[in-house]
Amino acid sequence: MSPSRNPKPDPSGFRSAGMLLTIPTLLVVSPLVGYFLGRFADGKFHTAPWFSVVGLVLGFIAGGREIYLILRRVQAEEERD
Repeated sequence: MSPSRNPKPDPSGFRSAGMLLTIPTLLVVSPLVGYFLGRFADGKFHTAPWFSVVGLVLGFIAGGREIYLILRRVQAEEERD
């Protein structure tokens, strides 16, 4: 017989822990990316600081959305196990 193509989920929870450890990274990186993209647009269009502020806010929103999706995914995996 050939080995199973779908291995059993890791019962120790390393996958869930890894997904939850991405949250602090998202809290830092998302707003920074938004800010620097906004700063670039400010330099291009000479509208400082408007695009920087908008980029920062959009970065926080995008980070919050991703954190929400990660938490839902972790909860679904815990309920399945």
